Amino acid sequence: MKRILPVLFLLLGLGLLAGSGFAVWKELQFRNGAVEADGQIVEMLARSSRRDGRTSTSYLPVFVFSLPDGTKRRVEGGVSSNPPCCTVGERVRVRYRPDTPEQAQMTGFMESWFVATLLGAMGLVFTLVGSVVWGAMRRGGGAAAMAGATPMTMGGASPMGMPVQGPANAMTFQVPLAGLRRVQGPGGMQWIVQARWSDPRSGVTRLFESLPLPFDPVPQMRTMSSVAVTFDPGDPHSPYAFDLSFLRAPGTGQTGAVVRNGT
Repeated sequence: MKRILPVLFLLLGLGLLAGSGFAVWKELQFRNGAVEADGQIVEMLARSSRRDGRTSTSYLPVFVFSLPDGTKRRVEGGVSSNPPCCTVGERVRVRYRPDTPEQAQMTGFMESWFVATLLGAMGLVFTLVGSVVWGAMRRGGGAAAMAGATPMTMGGASPMGMPVQGPANAMTFQVPLAGLRRVQGPGGMQWIVQARWSDPRSGVTRLFESLPLPFDPVPQMRTMSSVAVTFDPGDPHSPYAFDLSFLRAPGTGQTGAVVRNGT
């Protein structure tokens, strides 16, 4: 299901962008051969809608204009708004095609480009979100597959431990490093590596911390900007596995495979 979500976002975004393109094409087709005339607002129609227990009212302009033979046409605008766009008696410019004067519209952004702009903006947002989530999941899936062949160790009294499985539905991400925290341990000063991850869908952030290290990891991590963390991105409280297996304890040659499982 988690993999379907970004696909749905992408499809919805592309559909909205296609709708925006169609609205632009339709407007350009309408303008091809259209003429303009002076008109006047004769009524503002109030339209009420109820949503989430609240009633809202918008106003739709009704205008009148004259054809070259003197025939008057009364037409409702295409976009309602609140506050109202016009007032009764206000003079406006009207654009219409001579063969279909009943489809006339007022000139201006709201009548001409509002729908195309709204659909385009929504489509762009959905497409970008879907692309970011899809890319993150693809990168995470690939990293998880590679990490599967690498033993990981579980947090405990010692930085060395037995191999463990990652959390259910977990994927491995390269999470940006957030800092280094020093604490006083039983045997002296200890260092805790921190990494911070932001969910591109909800914006929720998580701070991951390694088990306390008995040595300063900075010299070995000076050129690094991220570290591998395995967790379930769909559960902000899932346990996680923090992989520092590349570190080596100074003077011992041992791999400091430090991983913390926690929330």
